[in-house]
Amino acid sequence: MSAVTEKLVYDYTMEALLRVLGQPLTAEHLTGLRALGVDPRQLQPAYPVEKYTEVLNFIVAELWPRLPREEAGFELGRAFMRAYQQTAMGKAVAAVTRVIGPHRSLERMSRNFRSANNFTETTLRKVGPSHYELGFNHARHPNFYRGLLTEALTRTGAREVSVTLLTQGEADEATFHITWRP
Repeated sequence: MSAVTEKLVYDYTMEALLRVLGQPLTAEHLTGLRALGVDPRQLQPAYPVEKYTEVLNFIVAELWPRLPREEAGFELGRAFMRAYQQTAMGKAVAAVTRVIGPHRSLERMSRNFRSANNFTETTLRKVGPSHYELGFNHARHPNFYRGLLTEALTRTGAREVSVTLLTQGEADEATFHITWRP
């Protein structure tokens, strides 16, 4: 019998998510985050994915309360990617992806996500030029991933990026259809 590994999100990923709230954090944001068990001034090395999801939901409610949940998730994904690229790890990943471009960035997607957590695996299928299907073993908030992928690919030099959800399973796996104009 194999041991079950807890799904963990690393501190710099949590840091990037918290940066979406703006700096410095307001007293209300600090209170809300601490109520969730996250102290932004003393981040733990890693957080259970459930805690990360609670913070994600908190930020959506704080910043985009009037948007439909799908749109708010998309906006959070885009904002997260911009914030992540301000962290030390994000700067390193961004530098590499700008050089290698969208095709190779997609090929490295599992590696990129594994720098953020200990559980994400991806599968990639090329459908045509600048046209892929990208599968995730865990994408609980698919609109967050749509926004994240859209922003990430745009930053690699891809233009007119389109990311749509093809399928989502009961175990949080999801497949996205991705196209762009070269």
